[in-house]
Amino acid sequence: MKRLVGIVAVGVLLLGVGLYAVAQQMDESKRDRRVGFAGGSYHVLPATLDTTQWGWLDPKEPPKLVVNSGDTVAVETMMHAHNAIQPGTTMEEIVKLRVANPGGGPHSVTGPIYVNGAEPGDVMEIRIRKIVPKAFATNCHLPGSQFPTVGQLGPEFPSGFVRYYYLDWERRQTEFKPGIMIDLQPFPGTIGVAPDPNEPKEKAGPPIRDARGRTSTLRPWKNVSNMDLNELQEGSTLYLPIFVKGGLIWTGDSHCRQGNGEVSLTALECAYREIVLQPLVRKDMKLEWPRAETNTHWIMTGFDEDLDEAMKIAVRETVKFLAEQKMVPMSRDEAYALTSMVGDCRVTQVVDIRKGVHCMVPKSIFVKR
Repeated sequence: MKRLVGIVAVGVLLLGVGLYAVAQQMDESKRDRRVGFAGGSYHVLPATLDTTQWGWLDPKEPPKLVVNSGDTVAVETMMHAHNAIQPGTTMEEIVKLRVANPGGGPHSVTGPIYVNGAEPGDVMEIRIRKIVPKAFATNCHLPGSQFPTVGQLGPEFPSGFVRYYYLDWERRQTEFKPGIMIDLQPFPGTIGVAPDPNEPKEKAGPPIRDARGRTSTLRPWKNVSNMDLNELQEGSTLYLPIFVKGGLIWTGDSHCRQGNGEVSLTALECAYREIVLQPLVRKDMKLEWPRAETNTHWIMTGFDEDLDEAMKIAVRETVKFLAEQKMVPMSRDEAYALTSMVGDCRVTQVVDIRKGVHCMVPKSIFVKR
């Protein structure tokens, strides 16, 4: 009898512990992760199934965090397909994951973050303060026999390829293979605000929106999303036109290194322990297309399915920037000439259906401040 009572007591105890754990998880999802400090608040947004979406941006998605302009947010990110891509995941499994989310991107994006005071027509300035990757990364190209339009040379690589890499963050390096070391240069492949409701209909690929009104993360656009701009490293700033109240910021598709073009489909795909962002609502700016800034350059962007059109947009935006800046006033003709002399226009990526071009203007040319 005593033994039975003991067994029942242990069972009750375990049940209580289990219920406590479930309750703790429920409480954890509602925890206020805000810390006050001089000049604002510091927030933490972990990557969970509740705080991330796989392949879609939905302006109706409830905010996972509400912040004020000027607050700081440490955001955790996942690997692709809600963290299903892990060391050992095979090409066959990756293909299954790719087709399991029709029309959506492979990207896991954390958010959205609602910024108080942000209104349509304003500009969201996002300062990237810090990036700390997790311990591993991957790169793959899909089988060209099954995905002939994915990757710049898809049909030439029919079988597909995947490899995983350990990231040595102390040395900021990873070994591609014996004899080849790659320096890590992490940046968010996908970052942006809620989609433009007037985004034009797709010219190629699957529909931009699904039946629920969600926008696929496959393509970059004026809200940015899957831009893959490798200059957006720690210390850089992104400027985006805002389309909905609160702005709604997402980030994911985290990269640890990428060449311009991202030609095979993927970069050195990783996830972040944290990417520290500081969003600021700019009511004194008006933008049609995203811009970025580093310590050394101003960067203008353009996106279109036609690479020539993307180039025209980026060049036009560069001319506009130079003609409107106040440091050294100049005419539009002078701005066009200066763009041709110092504007370094690069192919951002060619694998996201809408191709990207970014034009970089060195700050060093302005000797008069």
